[in-house]
Amino acid sequence: MLLVVFHPTVAAGIETILRLERRYEVRRAAKLAEAVTIARSWPADLALVDASVLRGNARADLGVPALVLAASAAEAAPAERALDAPRGWVAKDAASADLVSAVERLLTRTVETPAGPLALFGIGVLVVVLAGLLLYLIWTAVV
Repeated sequence: MLLVVFHPTVAAGIETILRLERRYEVRRAAKLAEAVTIARSWPADLALVDASVLRGNARADLGVPALVLAASAAEAAPAERALDAPRGWVAKDAASADLVSAVERLLTRTVETPAGPLALFGIGVLVVVLAGLLLYLIWTAVV
């Protein structure tokens, strides 16, 4: 996980919370340019980005899904627009369990894809075959 937080004490606290879970490898960046460099050279699963790092005209193309750390939805909205793959936000003052839960939801989220035409055709054929088999069994039981 790539942690992008300017304030060193806040970053250290969040990193400690995540490392206590013993499920995450965390790399930290204090500046957006540094985060982009790390993201290009290290395969993070997600980024946790402080909204204050994304103020002004800053744009972050990290190439991974990102959660925004924000004080409110009003602060999170412009920060999410500055990211290439935003996946929501979590409050800066969230309890550690809520922070971990938000990260875990993002990491374990399944992507739903619609069934293609071949799959739908296959399901249709199976339904017709099963209906025919059921009619055959009924017919043999009656006769």
